Amino acid sequence: MMKIIFWVVVLFGSCYSFWYAYYLIKDKNKLGAFGMALVGLLIGVFSFMVRLK
Repeated sequence: MMKIIFWVVVLFGSCYSFWYAYYLIKDKNKLGAFGMALVGLLIGVFSFMVRLK
């Protein structure tokens, strides 16, 4: 059950980061969009390093 909750939170966090990066690109803030896309990518990558018991 904890793994399902964990993956829901990870997917929501990374999808929200990419969505916000898209919003920043439309607002002509390319540096902020790059930062938010990087945050979304890091959430996705580091989630594989976490081990739940």
